Amino acid sequence: MGHRKRIREEEPSFDDIDFPGVSLNIPCSARGGGDDDGRSIPTSFCHILNRLFHWNRLLWHVGLQLRELRGPGKLSLVRLAHWGSGGCRQQERSHIARVLFHVLLVRHSCVESLYLDDVLIEGSGLGEYRERVVSALRENTSLRTLFLGSLFDDYRSIRGDMFRAISTMTNLRELVLLGCGAASMVLLDAICVLLVDTMCLITLSMPQLVFDEESGRLLISALRRNDTVENLSLHGSVVHSYLSSGLSRFSRFLGNSLLPTSLSVEGERSDAESTYADLHSIIAPLVFRGKLQKLRLSGYLLSAKCAALFATLVSRSDGRLESLDISGCRWRTKPSPEGRGDCRPNESDQLGDPAFTQSTCSWLQEFDHTARVELSFFALSFGGLRPQNLRALFNTAVTVDSLQVISLRDVSRQNLSQVCRVIRETGMSDRVRLEDAHLVQYSVLVELREFPEALRKVAISSVGCVSPKAFVDTVHLACAWYHLIAFRLLLNQDVLSDVHTIHKLSKCLRGAVSLRELVLVGHNQPDLERTLRPGSNPHCVLLDAIFANEGIQELRLNGLRLGQANLWFLAEKLVTSDRLYAFFFASWDLAENDAFVQLLAADIRENDFIVDLRVAESANGAREHERFIIDDVIGRNVGYVTCAAHHVVHGEVLPRCVAAHGVVSESPFLKKIVQQLRKELKETCAIESILE
Repeated sequence: MGHRKRIREEEPSFDDIDFPGVSLNIPCSARGGGDDDGRSIPTSFCHILNRLFHWNRLLWHVGLQLRELRGPGKLSLVRLAHWGSGGCRQQERSHIARVLFHVLLVRHSCVESLYLDDVLIEGSGLGEYRERVVSALRENTSLRTLFLGSLFDDYRSIRGDMFRAISTMTNLRELVLLGCGAASMVLLDAICVLLVDTMCLITLSMPQLVFDEESGRLLISALRRNDTVENLSLHGSVVHSYLSSGLSRFSRFLGNSLLPTSLSVEGERSDAESTYADLHSIIAPLVFRGKLQKLRLSGYLLSAKCAALFATLVSRSDGRLESLDISGCRWRTKPSPEGRGDCRPNESDQLGDPAFTQSTCSWLQEFDHTARVELSFFALSFGGLRPQNLRALFNTAVTVDSLQVISLRDVSRQNLSQVCRVIRETGMSDRVRLEDAHLVQYSVLVELREFPEALRKVAISSVGCVSPKAFVDTVHLACAWYHLIAFRLLLNQDVLSDVHTIHKLSKCLRGAVSLRELVLVGHNQPDLERTLRPGSNPHCVLLDAIFANEGIQELRLNGLRLGQANLWFLAEKLVTSDRLYAFFFASWDLAENDAFVQLLAADIRENDFIVDLRVAESANGAREHERFIIDDVIGRNVGYVTCAAHHVVHGEVLPRCVAAHGVVSESPFLKKIVQQLRKELKETCAIESILE
């Protein structure tokens, strides 16, 4: 094929490569933690943890880093942004990365997670790739998670060897394919062999891998012979492989298997009847079996008949469904002659008594109100629905005690007021979360002022406002909303240069104590150097207010020029902040991005809390060393949080964990990871009880 990339055939020598500080020849010194369930912690840690700086310095040039993500002492080789400049220098760096890759997989049991894509192939000879990458996959026995970021269609001469090597990795607990396209037979063969031979594969995710009749048959046959996969994510085309009777093979698999307990299906929007047929093939056997805990569907065009399927599944007798996510699907409802869709008012509606407003809905007639419902999380899109549809849904949901969170997205600004009223009148204000960041004006906020609990994320633009005063008055009103957690502001120079406006804006941001995420975006190249400063200080009052608000944990500055004094102030505050854990910066002045990287790199090691820091890259790839310093600190801080979280959740008392907790015990990000670990632990225990 004309687009296929050429692979060099010569096999290079590695004898002249020097890796100072890496200690390639010292084997892994981790002990313990190698059990099949992947939960235990090593009793001693590998020496590589003390040499991560040297390893990551070499890996960074091909966009890879070692991170302590999965547990204390457990390393993941992850993909970062690729900062490489290409050419011969990049080929040399890829060559070095392949050597390190081989050593990590063959000699280091501490490496448990891997991201693999085309980067390790670029510039490789066929013999070198087989020796350094394919053989490493074949020899490895410690990997628990493998992410494939590509289907490797441009490298057909080697992908067969690689996929066959992956098929032998029966130690894997999680296999994730991120590539998109038709399932090639060589890949499918590898997956099927792994499914049959594995003793511990728990998660199989390939939502963009498209199946035809035959490939679907082969996959489902392998799934039927597998008794380990609990979490399954597939493309909706898997449904379209049929038995001679016309029954979907996937439907029969779901009806006859205790697993999976978590299922995700990525559909393709089509007509309503085709969607219903596909969803019936998926949901009907789940109603019969009743063991599923999580269901996620996306890409489907839903109808009232589909909603009836969901109602039956949720209220199934002895059902275990705890999470239903259909937020990636849109709705197509049929309007009734009265224009009320599939819902109609009952007698209380007709009497006009808002205190007892109820709606009956054909969608919910299949819901069994006598069943014990386990559902605790429900996510859906408003796209295609009407407020009266939500009223009927919420009137039913309010009776389900276990259902604590309903996540609602895609509510248009035109419907926002009506949706908020429905949420309030059905008594669901403390359970429904509106996920959209709504772009609002002053008049909209005034209209919604009686529903302060409904809006959580707001965007306000100064572009189009009649004056800077009108803009800041809108901001002031929004900041009075006590549930506001995310704020996005589009700023032009008129706003930033107006003294009264910037003073009031700064006061609003300083006092918005519920705010957790703040995004400032510049319009038409504004300059913060030309704005109000606090007293005799050289930096602007706006930055001063932002860092005075201790609630803000995520900050993004995009399209704003800061100037030298503001850059210095921003770098100093980032280094000393113990609340901010995510920061993004992109000045329209490209030279300023590089200057900021240089300032940060000088002192960033003093910060133990930030775990996500990105600065826009200049076109010439400048400041590579300083950018690596920042990424290295991020990796160290991620390790702190990982170890500290296991200390809190699992009671790990190893010195590494105790020390990490002492460093980041007050980190807001640590609290998020602790909650996540506790949730995963609860889900694992629930799955084990089902299988018992």
